[in-house]
Amino acid sequence: MPNLFEPLNSDGHKRSVIYHAARLTLLHDRMIKRFEKVDDAADRVQAAAEMLADVVRPAGSTQTLRM
Repeated sequence: MPNLFEPLNSDGHKRSVIYHAARLTLLHDRMIKRFEKVDDAADRVQAAAEMLADVVRPAGSTQTLRM
């Protein structure tokens, strides 16, 4: 029995390119979200380190942490 309708996309290469482009977009978005989480965590660590330095440093001291 002959096909009455042509498949939506009979070009396998074109379908592959579209799939891989969509996949790369999703992976890129996930990577950006992960970098944002890492950046937020680094900011929290920086704030905690500064708070610890303020608590440990004697009052009136002008020494700073060397980073």
